[in-house]
Amino acid sequence: MCALFGVVGEVEYNRALQALQTLAHRGFDEENIYYKDGLFLGHRRLYILDPKAFQPLERKGKVVLFNGEIYNYQELGATSELEAIIRSYPDFSGLKGMFAFGVYDGKKLYLGRDIFGKKPLYYYHDKSRFIFASEIKAIVFYLGQKHFNPKALSGYLSFGALPNHQTFYQGIYKLLPGELLELDIATNRILHKSLGTVLQSFQEDLEQSIVRALKRRLQGDFPAASLLSGGVDSSLIAALAKKEQGDLATFSIGYEDERYSELPYARLVAEHISSDHTEVLFGKEEFFDTFETLLTHYDEPIGDSATIPLGYLFGQIKERGFRVVLSGEGGDEIFLGYRQYFEFLDLLQAKNLKYKNWLKNYFRSHFNPNKEWEWYKRIFGDELLFRSTCEVFTDLQKNLFLRQNVRDGESLEYLQPFLKQWERSGLTEDTIFMSYIDMMVRLAALYLAKLDSASMLHTIEARTPLLDMDVVAAAFVNPQRTKKPKFLLKEIAAKYLPQQIIQRKKKGFSYPHMQWLMQSDYIQKMEYINKETGFFKPDQLTFLIENAKRNRFSRHFWLALTFLLWYEKNFH
Repeated sequence: MCALFGVVGEVEYNRALQALQTLAHRGFDEENIYYKDGLFLGHRRLYILDPKAFQPLERKGKVVLFNGEIYNYQELGATSELEAIIRSYPDFSGLKGMFAFGVYDGKKLYLGRDIFGKKPLYYYHDKSRFIFASEIKAIVFYLGQKHFNPKALSGYLSFGALPNHQTFYQGIYKLLPGELLELDIATNRILHKSLGTVLQSFQEDLEQSIVRALKRRLQGDFPAASLLSGGVDSSLIAALAKKEQGDLATFSIGYEDERYSELPYARLVAEHISSDHTEVLFGKEEFFDTFETLLTHYDEPIGDSATIPLGYLFGQIKERGFRVVLSGEGGDEIFLGYRQYFEFLDLLQAKNLKYKNWLKNYFRSHFNPNKEWEWYKRIFGDELLFRSTCEVFTDLQKNLFLRQNVRDGESLEYLQPFLKQWERSGLTEDTIFMSYIDMMVRLAALYLAKLDSASMLHTIEARTPLLDMDVVAAAFVNPQRTKKPKFLLKEIAAKYLPQQIIQRKKKGFSYPHMQWLMQSDYIQKMEYINKETGFFKPDQLTFLIENAKRNRFSRHFWLALTFLLWYEKNFH
């Protein structure tokens, strides 16, 4: 893993060096720069593979810097990942892996990001300069100023993250998954192109695809450890990694309250595969310490409460000397592991009701703030029903909650890049559409951003074998994928795991953070910040707080809390 920072145009050399230093946590092994008039390219490296792969690399009139892994570089006839990037110039579409890169050829600057959005890349552009970086903080430092983007709050409340190009900073944008940005240096114009999409369609053997994907992610000069929750996804990855690597260290996080802890299931898997297993306990003190650390470190609000224990766990793994960690992200989205997918499929049947116009009028005139009302309103109004399983605030809820008008249907604006990609694909199956939207929103914008930030804070490379182009393609063409939640993955996992793990009821990730928060001064602090900033209507904020005490609207509450705390640290 590495960090990229670059400036094209007017360059303040010393300030650029200092901006690169803000990304030191992403790579302590090396710092190198390429500098000439009108160009600064900086790189911080975490060494995983090939100790001589110094960056930025200048070859054949091109300068390359890169973050991540190119898993198919040998298939492309290259001897290294950097050479693979140069060989794939100028369309770069043959690259497979998790990556963000920059290529400068004297006339143009190219920036690219992998199709799953595993590695981040942000940019700022004005008349005199183009700035890009692996994290927003480096761009903000270089600019010496920052301005809040008020439009971002609405998208954040919808999804817990911003799935489109926007960020919470005016003028700073991010590349989307599978996007190639081309900057024409002479004209200072930007062109957005595509590196590809997860919407592939070719027949592969699913189990072999998963095994190959896992083997690719074991390449490197350091052994991989594996996160182990006791669920099917992480357990299968750990079992395969143990088989392929030989020795394997696994790590689980748990809580003293047994209602939340899944340590017994993780322990069962660890014993079954004979891994070197470590259990990490996470309590109230660790929660607040880590929460404060992440509020300061994260460039944008923390949209998922699971980020806090994950960040703590990576810190513990770092203390044990690991640089590479495997994780099971993607299993639920690819293999329909969430119950909501099947609920939405049932709801879609209501589109065919003969007299649904009467119901359309009824729902519009009998407003209810609950999400179920919103779903039926969409169905009977011929609106797009599914907007990701991580949708939190509906547009009408935001209109009640915010001190600004939010028109109904606004959340669709944040999905437009992916809806256009879906239309171009020619695919029509509802379950593939839902998986695709969740992979772009729930995974890329929320979970993978969380994983990258939490792991790289501790200079650890997190790898996600299930999020592989071949695995997704093999799953999408298999007609049994829709039989029941995770049917395909469980059939494969049954060969490697105890039946108790395969048959256990899915348990959403939870821990007693709401209980801890309600016993803290954060509630008063959030009310005070809101009074000072005026983002949310006071009576609606009180409604959220009182309901959160009874475990209702808890995700709504979390988004409001973390936004206000983050805003106060960064802009107030």
